[in-house]
Parts: sequence; C-alpha cells; structure tokens
Amino acid sequence: MKKFNELFTICFLLHYFYSVCITHLLINVKNQGGDILLETISSNVTEDVITLEFQCSDGTLVTQLIDFKNEVQIIKALVLGEEERGQNQYQVLCFVNHFFKVDFISSDAMSKLRQKNPGTVRVAEEDKGHVNYTMDLFLDVSESKDISKHIAILCGEAAGSAYTRNEDIKQWIQRPGSSELSLMAAVYNFSTNSLTQQDARWVSTIPLITKAE
Repeated sequence: MKKFNELFTICFLLHYFYSVCITHLLINVKNQGGDILLETISSNVTEDVITLEFQCSDGTLVTQLIDFKNEVQIIKALVLGEEERGQNQYQVLCFVNHFFKVDFISSDAMSKLRQKNPGTVRVAEEDKGHVNYTMDLFLDVSESKDISKHIAILCGEAAGSAYTRNEDIKQWIQRPGSSELSLMAAVYNFSTNSLTQQDARWVSTIPLITKAE
C-alpha cells in the first residue's frame, strides 16, 4: 500500500508539473469573411515554444510553431485533396523561416494568459495584412535538426515540400554554436518555377501570431 501511495504521488506530481509547463487556450475567432474558427494556442515553457493551430473553412489544417531558442518559425499546412479532381490524398507543406524574438509574445508570458469568457467570439482589433515570403531553398527535413529539432517532428510528412530562404540561413549562422556547414547541408537550391501555384498561395497567405504593439 505504501508503494502504491508513493507511485500515486509521483504520478500526480508529474501530471502537475506537466500541466504547469504546458498551457492551452481555445479561442473562437471571426475572420474577415465572417467564418468563426477555433484556434488552439499552446505554450511550452520548458521547450520555449508556442504553437497555434486552426482549421480553415476549406478543411486545410494550419499549424504555426514558434521556437524561441533557435529563432525558428515553422508554418505547416495540411491541404486536403480536391475530390472533383480525383485527389483523395492530402498534401503537407512546411515553410521555415527566421524571426526576431521581439516580434512575438514570449512562451512564459503566453503561459500566464487566461480567458474570462472562453465562449466569446473574438475579432481582431487591427488588421496587419499579410506577410509575404519568397522561398528560394528546399529544406531537407531529415537533416534539419541543427536548424530546429521541431522541424522533423512537425514536418515529417513534408519531404519534398518543405521550404526556407537563403536570408534565413544567414541569420541562423550567427547563432552561438551554429555551424555553417551543417546548416547548409540541410538545404538545396531550386528554381522559382519549382513552387506549385498552391504552394505559392500558402507562402503568402498564412496568418501569423505576432506581438501586440
């Protein structure tokens, strides 16, 4: 009985500390088209990451991960196939880029946010428009651990459809302890025509979590 109590106490403490380190917010958001989307925002203080996930009205599932330790933003789009075109399979696209920490709410600050009325539909107070990225490099997901370990976890199904930019690599090279050789081994060039129209659309229209001014 004593061992059972000890085991129960350990499990309780592990569950408690896990819940302290990882917090979740469920937010109902109305977009410009009038659609109401359920956004899930998770903050992991231990890993120093924030994750946002929502599903668009067309069924596309969008996940945005902010890795503060490595200054890496990952945007993943799971795009459903179009049945009228005989496309039964889904496609996973990943876009990885550098960001500056001052542009985002920290994981610690995010973990402390609470909602008084979780069922309230939120509307953005300010329209910041779209952020456009021109991707000019393929990213080898299997070799991306030196950029961020979260890439392989989030983008495992995006082999051949993961992208980044030369300017991002230049920023990551400046990180303490980074190796230019290992970073360059994770990317390879492609022509601008290599991006499909659908890929290009997602590069320019994914919404972002940003720090409120």
